[in-house]
Amino acid sequence: MKVKRLFALLMVLIVATLSFTVTSASASSLLDDTKKVNINVECGKKGYTYEAFLVATLDSTSSPSYETSYTSLVPEIKNAIKKGDTKSALAKLDELDTLPDTVKAYGGKFETSKATEYTFSELPQGIYYIKATKYPADVTAVQNSILALPYYGESGWTYDYKKVDLAEKVVQSPPTTHKIITNSTKNNENYTDVSLGDTVNFKITNTTTGSKQIRLTTYTVHDLMTKGLTLDGKSFSVYLADANGTKIEDISSNDYKVNVNAEEGKDTSFSVALTSAYLKNDNFYNDGVAQVVVEYSAKLNKYSVKGIAGNPNEDVKLEYGNKSTIDSVPGNKVYVYTYSLNVQKLDEEGNNLAGAEFALYSTEEDANNNKNVIASGVSDDNGKVVFSNSNKEEIALQSGNYFVKETKAPQDYNVYGKVIPIEIKVEYQDTFANDTYVANCPKDGYATCTVTDSKVTMPQTGGHVGYIYLAGAVLIILGGSVLFISKRKKAKVNNK
Repeated sequence: MKVKRLFALLMVLIVATLSFTVTSASASSLLDDTKKVNINVECGKKGYTYEAFLVATLDSTSSPSYETSYTSLVPEIKNAIKKGDTKSALAKLDELDTLPDTVKAYGGKFETSKATEYTFSELPQGIYYIKATKYPADVTAVQNSILALPYYGESGWTYDYKKVDLAEKVVQSPPTTHKIITNSTKNNENYTDVSLGDTVNFKITNTTTGSKQIRLTTYTVHDLMTKGLTLDGKSFSVYLADANGTKIEDISSNDYKVNVNAEEGKDTSFSVALTSAYLKNDNFYNDGVAQVVVEYSAKLNKYSVKGIAGNPNEDVKLEYGNKSTIDSVPGNKVYVYTYSLNVQKLDEEGNNLAGAEFALYSTEEDANNNKNVIASGVSDDNGKVVFSNSNKEEIALQSGNYFVKETKAPQDYNVYGKVIPIEIKVEYQDTFANDTYVANCPKDGYATCTVTDSKVTMPQTGGHVGYIYLAGAVLIILGGSVLFISKRKKAKVNNK
């Protein structure tokens, strides 16, 4: 991984310390052991706090050699100080979880969020450990510093260290999080267009941060799903991937925890958190690991919103942290769109007509053959037909072509005998504008059509009874004719 290789390079190239080997000086350059020292530092990166810890004291200058000597306040670095081995001393100090009580901080705190330059001033002479006591959550490497003041050079004793550029000694790798729809019906990972009960598959890709040197304590994905989507709690899959998204290994369900807050008819929030035990292992920080991928599914339900507003699913944030700081980065929203249709039922005078029954089909063939009904509805007192499925849920439909057929007319009315095609016509745009990806769709998300029924024609003799009388008369006439024909045939036979 680039960050890890960079850190290894920095450890080699960056000179973090000044030598604190024992120094001899001439009488003319005698050390003033009463003089205070100052350390000037700078850091242009936000979120750091540095402190200067005195880890060894300057003991004395003695005649006639005028040699300086140090006494370690940290047992672990005593031998390194005697040898003048700054590298070993720094490494041992960095390995310590806490410094001993004998070690005190001097000169206050340098908080880089408040200033970019700072001076640890009026310090006792000795060896100082400049340590980052607080740092951002996305830090992958921090190289602390160790230096001795005063030190002896060509111009004599130096009591002020001019500058330590602390920003050069840290490496940060800010993570990102991004959600897509993997089974979009519209060839776009940012939105899809589905019907009631359809499954939508989501994928959240989160980049990693931290390192084996600075391990994370928190890594949690937070999500918010609209009430129109029902989360499938058994659909979660979490795995490590490389920078190209190729799976490296699955993360066991024992190594992450899913917390869901769901209630019928309300938005659903959930989180997927890697356990602290898992974050202590090497797998997360191994070379090649660049992403944590979370996949899951949801279904469009009866609470879904029709039209341009859609049903958003928000990648709220990726929350991450180390023992120093917890931070987060926001994600994005994807949208699930759906629509529906209405039939307005009228009589010949244009009045609303109640009691007409309709069926909805996905193909004209199904409508003609009265099979595979996907929804049905009955016109109310306002003549409006709302289509519902077998569970009595109002239907939600993917955009496209549908077919409506009147299956039963109100009393005294003829059934509208034709199959009625209805198109839910929707146009989308590639960019999110005016709070939607929809460029054009039916008003309020509903395609509509009007169906007019005609009254059954009745004779003036009156209603159905007239039809009965007429049928009787016809039978009598027909009977007489049959009798006449029969007699004629019989007469012919007799004549033979």
